[in-house]
Amino acid sequence: MATAERKTDEAPPEPLDIRGVLTIKHDRLFLLCDRYGDIGEPNAAALGLYFRDTRFLSRWELLVDGRRPVYLHSEADRNYSMLVQTTLPLARMDPHGGETHENVSVSRHRWLENGMRETIRVQNFGRSDRTITLEVLFHADFLDLFEVRGFKREKRGRTLDPVVGDDAVTLAYEGLDGVSRTLEIRFEPRPKRLTRDRASFRVRLPAQSQVSIEVSLTPRAGEHRPPVTTHDGLEQEYSSWRRRCTRHRVSNVQLQRYLDRAILDLRMMQTDEGGHVAIDAGIPWFSTLFGRDALITSYQTLGTHPELAKGTLRTLARYQGEKVDDWREEEPGKILHEIRKGELAACGEIPHTPYYGSIDATPLWLIVYGHLWRWTGDRRFAEEMWPHALRALEWCDRYGDMDGDGFLEYRKKSAGGLDNQGWKDSREGIVHADGSLPEGPIALCEVQGYAYAAKIGFSRVARALGHVEAAEEAESSAAWLKAQFNRDFWMPEEGYYAVALDGDKRQVASITSNPGHCLWTLIADDDKAARVAKRLMSPELASGWGIRTLSAKNPAYDPIGYHTGSVWPHDNAIIAHGLKLYGFDEECIRLIDQLSLAGSFFRDARFPELFCGFSREDVPVPVEYPVACRPQAWATGAPLLMMRSYAGMRAEAPSGQFGVVRPQLPFWLERAEIIGMMVGDVRLDLLFTCHNGVTGVQVTRRDGDLDVVVRY
Repeated sequence: MATAERKTDEAPPEPLDIRGVLTIKHDRLFLLCDRYGDIGEPNAAALGLYFRDTRFLSRWELLVDGRRPVYLHSEADRNYSMLVQTTLPLARMDPHGGETHENVSVSRHRWLENGMRETIRVQNFGRSDRTITLEVLFHADFLDLFEVRGFKREKRGRTLDPVVGDDAVTLAYEGLDGVSRTLEIRFEPRPKRLTRDRASFRVRLPAQSQVSIEVSLTPRAGEHRPPVTTHDGLEQEYSSWRRRCTRHRVSNVQLQRYLDRAILDLRMMQTDEGGHVAIDAGIPWFSTLFGRDALITSYQTLGTHPELAKGTLRTLARYQGEKVDDWREEEPGKILHEIRKGELAACGEIPHTPYYGSIDATPLWLIVYGHLWRWTGDRRFAEEMWPHALRALEWCDRYGDMDGDGFLEYRKKSAGGLDNQGWKDSREGIVHADGSLPEGPIALCEVQGYAYAAKIGFSRVARALGHVEAAEEAESSAAWLKAQFNRDFWMPEEGYYAVALDGDKRQVASITSNPGHCLWTLIADDDKAARVAKRLMSPELASGWGIRTLSAKNPAYDPIGYHTGSVWPHDNAIIAHGLKLYGFDEECIRLIDQLSLAGSFFRDARFPELFCGFSREDVPVPVEYPVACRPQAWATGAPLLMMRSYAGMRAEAPSGQFGVVRPQLPFWLERAEIIGMMVGDVRLDLLFTCHNGVTGVQVTRRDGDLDVVVRY
């Protein structure tokens, strides 16, 4: 077959805006299209059908009589299927000189089934026969997702000439990794004309009749194909998933929609990773396993479905670092940052096979390990993961502490790696108070909190499993770390923690949201926590829609910056959770109220990955970030953690106890039911009611031995 190479100057435009896209996903296959159901070419919204980090379909447009139909409605509520409704009106003059419209309806129903399936249904609602031409325009650029995001390559593989048959066309690309990637597009009935990039149908529509065209699109990457499933099978899977999760029944319609959507999106974000369930980070850019994201999501959802945390811990343990490899920033015991399955990773152009450049994924693994024990008391699982926990803790003490000062710090080792390796991992994510970038190695304040909580959680499990010496050593190390942290990171004149220490052990004195995570992990001294809470809720950080990543007073502040002034729902949910743990209930409620108010403006009852940090006083609506992922795993988990914070729920399954500490519903939420929550082996139903500012709690079901303790 003839071949062609794509020139580097023919690369698509870098994505500028993905706010209005429709998204469906199952496992490693996902689709982004516009509200018409189309994938235009070229586009600045990364539209396409993706499989294993490759875009297999970069154009998919429907024309009726040479033009785009009139938009009526579209939705992708089911996560694995979507419906688009359009029309093609025909104006006719009636005998009295009036005008009537005899409409042709064009609907597109598509779903993910062994690839993607689409039914194009055309209905003639007029009183006269119609003959129309339908055209489907298609193309596959087979770009690696990193290329779609703007990664420039010196050379690509070969795009093969399409193989065109009577009713099917196969598009193909041979990558530099030796993998053949193909997309077969098959039509039923056979098109009147089928070429390398277009299928044409001439359709006769008698009055009040309809016709349908069925299309199947099957991507393959070497031996890899999309998982075998059906529309009905996915419907049953989602129904089963909902039954296994904790259910919420609340009096506020908006919150109910967010909680229901969170349950569905948690199922959507799951992927089979070598026989283990893993949580993808976000669509479209991060539809793969990220250690940090999966672990934080697992913590957020412990009260919803603790088995997610088990799957996450098992999957990440499977990839736990074995050797020192600077290109991938791998070290023994380290938990991965990100894994990729596309051409660039396979060719070694990026180090994501997997890439380990994360300073916080390893202590976060230990945090989830410890909290999962508290929610489940599953001794068998704790013992199964124990060797991995030991290796993770050893990494923290040996490799994570680069200079032996007791703090975890990072400095990029890989030319293809990240400059910043905490959750604010953009190049400008960590800045000095004057807006300049610090030199490494960098010790982040929240990461010291993670390390502290990791050792406390590890010690609980160690003691329960009979490893008393290991427990005592971890407790002693945690106590030392807390004292050193509160000495070296505290800024008395600011009444706040420095975001980091730089390579010279100087405080990076910018005011950020990061110290809020130090409340979640309980590393903050009590006398300092009150000042941190006050600063977090001050106008320089609190926008009215949530807490910004960076103070508005910092010279580097940018409300449209990824980590330099934007608002992240997961960040805010964690901070609110920490405020609750320290007893700052009023601040907790106020922060969640801000985030909940912002949520009323987001479509589909989904929090985006982030949104802009403009003040509510200046801009009366939360402004969406143009290329934020949605759904995104830890944004999905945010409302579930918010509910835990409202209720003050804390599990101690190993001791047969469940605590409800200072429950407080906001004024706009009169009633909240928690149904079927698993604590250990006990299924629990709780009813919270709010009257005159007082929140009451009732245990409405308890199918085992569990002592529910309520403390006001």
